[in-house]
Amino acid sequence: MYPNRKTIALAGCSIAAFFMAGALAQAQEESQADDTERRLEGVVVSGFKDSLAKALDEKRNATGVVDAIVAEDIADFPDLNLAESLQRIPGVSIDRAAGEGRQITVRGLGGDFTRVRINGMEALATTGGSDASGGTNRGRGFDFNTFASELFNELVVRKTQSASVEEGSLGANVELKTAQPFDFDQGLTASMSLQASYNDLAEETSPRMAGLMSYTNDADTFGALVSVAYSDRLIREEGFSTVRFDDAATFRSVEGTPCTGTLSAGCQDLKDAYYARIPRYGRLENDQQRLGLTGSVQFRPTPDTEVSIDGLYSKFESTRNEEFLEVFFRSNTSGIDVTDYTINPQGVLTSIVANLDFAGGGLVPARSEHRVDEIATEFTQLTGTIEHDFSDDLRGSLLVGMSESEFDVPMQATIFFDAANPVTGYALDFTQGAETPFIDFGSLDVTDPGAFLFTQYRNRPQGVNNTYETIQGDLEYDLNNTFTLLGGVSYKKFEFDTFESRAEGNVADLPGFSGPIVVTDAIANLLTGFGQGLDLPGGTDTSWVSADFDAAADFINLFGIVPLQREQDTRGVVEEDTGAYLQANFDTYWGDMPVRGDLGVRYVETKTASTGFLSGSEITIDRKYDDWLPALNVVVEPTDSFLVRGGVAKVMARPSLGNLTPGGSIDTFNGPPFSLNQGNPALDPYRATNYDLSFEWYFQDEALLALGLFYKDIDSFFTRSDTVETTFSQTGIPLSALSPTSPLAIAVSAGMDPAVEVSQVLNGDSASLQGVEFVYQQPFTFLPAPFDGFGFVGNYTYVDSDEVIGFSPHAFNTTLYYENGPFEARLTGAYRDAYQTQRPVASGRSEGREEQGVASTFNLDMSTSYEINEHFDVTFEALNLTDEYEHQTFDKLELPTLYHHTGRVFTVGARYTF
Repeated sequence: MYPNRKTIALAGCSIAAFFMAGALAQAQEESQADDTERRLEGVVVSGFKDSLAKALDEKRNATGVVDAIVAEDIADFPDLNLAESLQRIPGVSIDRAAGEGRQITVRGLGGDFTRVRINGMEALATTGGSDASGGTNRGRGFDFNTFASELFNELVVRKTQSASVEEGSLGANVELKTAQPFDFDQGLTASMSLQASYNDLAEETSPRMAGLMSYTNDADTFGALVSVAYSDRLIREEGFSTVRFDDAATFRSVEGTPCTGTLSAGCQDLKDAYYARIPRYGRLENDQQRLGLTGSVQFRPTPDTEVSIDGLYSKFESTRNEEFLEVFFRSNTSGIDVTDYTINPQGVLTSIVANLDFAGGGLVPARSEHRVDEIATEFTQLTGTIEHDFSDDLRGSLLVGMSESEFDVPMQATIFFDAANPVTGYALDFTQGAETPFIDFGSLDVTDPGAFLFTQYRNRPQGVNNTYETIQGDLEYDLNNTFTLLGGVSYKKFEFDTFESRAEGNVADLPGFSGPIVVTDAIANLLTGFGQGLDLPGGTDTSWVSADFDAAADFINLFGIVPLQREQDTRGVVEEDTGAYLQANFDTYWGDMPVRGDLGVRYVETKTASTGFLSGSEITIDRKYDDWLPALNVVVEPTDSFLVRGGVAKVMARPSLGNLTPGGSIDTFNGPPFSLNQGNPALDPYRATNYDLSFEWYFQDEALLALGLFYKDIDSFFTRSDTVETTFSQTGIPLSALSPTSPLAIAVSAGMDPAVEVSQVLNGDSASLQGVEFVYQQPFTFLPAPFDGFGFVGNYTYVDSDEVIGFSPHAFNTTLYYENGPFEARLTGAYRDAYQTQRPVASGRSEGREEQGVASTFNLDMSTSYEINEHFDVTFEALNLTDEYEHQTFDKLELPTLYHHTGRVFTVGARYTF
């Protein structure tokens, strides 16, 4: 039986009471000391230069490889998005959705291999996006766009592992910290900022605000803090997409010759050519709101005890409208008569003129599509921490916490309007621009509602819930001036569940309708003004009929149709992790050279219970495995300004959630051997040995020149689909999941153990990944005034692997800043090289082709501020100055699957602090 939250809370309170009782008894025996000297170091910094200095100190003092970003001032993080802040760190690249950073890749490994902790405990926040940007997140990757950045005052990325840090990452551990009252001076501290942002593509102005209020009494024994952040933003995204390219199409005729029997040369040419499956222009509008709240209460009941209770709440809501004007070559080529075409030497259909007739199902492939998603992520976390000094040499801490992320999509619905009549003279021409082709819908007047029929509908409500419950206790003992011993235990319970239902079909099949509906103004709108900044070829349609979504949905009573459960997307995992560690920190000398570091080992046992649907029956399969994870970090200081840092550690990351489901289908009638297709709850975790070596030269105050090398030797990194033969008993499937009258069930009931061929994802081959990081940071104080206010921060990362995908081989980030008295300015660039998201096809007709990827990007941002007085300053920011495009590609020829832009954002603001 799994302990519930109440059990964990009671256990935490009991241990807390023990700490408190000991502390109060000790307090009665000791005199009341002046605890002002015991005050924690504050994290309040003011100005970008000071925030760099604080982050550099944290890096220098760490034993492992650590990079940090610190708030410039109270509730004033240096970027509008947490992911965009993290990309400033060496080795970190971001994946964008609708122009915003969503997930991160660290040293070549994506979000599934990066662990995120908020205020000391692991958490997972997920949201959704368009299909092209990943859709609903059903994995372990953290969606950073669910939070307002102003809720946090420090980000730390730990790239090496210590035994004292929880397991679960192959790439890095990301620590997010919210503000606490003891971070600030005694008395009242408060700050408020207001901003207005203008997007030049959406031509909309959006508000953004943040505020913080903190109070600490004069004795530094009690403090309380609350902060809030809110933003309301409309993001418009426009461009061209194809979904992907395909081949092997058989058109109805080519240049007057039917494509039947022995194919003509033209029919064969088109059958062999790559063509865009769904060429379309589209507009996506994302109206989103973020609300975030933090609260913190801290006590020092004695000089030796500190109690912190921290809460975090975030709600991210979005309504996304996607409107496309498209042709469905995908499955309707049997209704297409090609009158003219060109194919380039690489075998790609670069232009086509055709007549579009009715195809299978009675539909013409010319279509107007309007999809609306309503999404919401609600995240809640509560943590309690007690730190107590039992003596000068012995210290202890206890953390108890819970977090919950509820992602809900109550509506993901689409209305389809199809051309009412055959279309003649349709033209698609990529020769005028590969990413922005010329499209002409010929005889179809795309601005006339009467030229369309309301033919199909779709609704796919879905959701994902993730919860964590954690209890962790640590002790720290100073053995002598050289060694400090650390030890601790932890228990963590993670629960994941996801669901999806579907209601979709033809309008003609609905009660009360005998066929498609002729579109009228009552259920249609006219999309206008499309294509700003796209440099479209002349004659491209910039207006077209689109569904008035609410009116069309009401007309057919769309939301009165009960969706049916989709079993393959209805599954869950319960994961219990019980761990313990022992670690020795050392700080000594090797001759005259300071040497410090940590050496330890962590043990963890993982239990999983994976649930899914197998041929209509819900089944759960249990699994247990354990890991021993040693780690060593050493820092050697040959001089006061030069450090050599090395680390080696065994690490592990648990399997992808989507692969753990026991769900699938089993053929219980045809066998033996009977066939089973399912996920694999028995997957082993990803395991690796990480090696790190870095050289850091702090050649002047607030300056750094560093070179870092890393190598990851990964076991069973890949998962691959394969078929193996086993017996029914070895599958773990209960007899109750089988149809009782099936031959398989009858054989098992009779005591037999029939052969079963299982097709599923298996642990595959090992892999390696290696790379280099280079960092240069320096204030240019050597320049004559006023140029001595300039400074530079930059980093470059190179990653290489023959097996791993999803990383950019080259990435760099640069910031040129100026800070002189009340005026600050900075210009920041972030480059990410092109990267692969899907490997080429391994065999068959398309062997070696059809890889998918994302083209390189360079984002340029600018920000300035001016301090009117010590309490009031004004700001101006400009984001995405180059209006960078999201450009997804297909095949080694880099054919366009997505080419969208979101425009530039200009923000003015004011901020008051007291």
